[in-house]
Amino acid sequence: MNELVVLEMAVLAVIGLLIGSFLNVVIHRLPKMMELRWAAECAELSATEPEKAKEEPSRFNLMVPRSRCPHCAHQIQWFENVPVASYVALKGRCRACHAKISPRYPAVEL
Repeated sequence: MNELVVLEMAVLAVIGLLIGSFLNVVIHRLPKMMELRWAAECAELSATEPEKAKEEPSRFNLMVPRSRCPHCAHQIQWFENVPVASYVALKGRCRACHAKISPRYPAVEL
């Protein structure tokens, strides 16, 4: 019976980490998505090209584009994006440029 409880707790912990990782994406991208939408609506009303839309990729949502290092734009690979474990394995640094990664990311995931 104890082994079953431990297994259930481990599964719940993994699910919690995955939800936390998704929330990190939402926290980062939702304001940008709202700003792009607002700029596009303003441009439509004033019949001009939105400046922010020129700067951002044409497709920006919770899935696209893939995550990148804010310092060197290194595209994060799947094995660098495992909640908390990757942060610990990479010692809180980008694999490409070794810039420090904010501890906010694993904190939200936890």
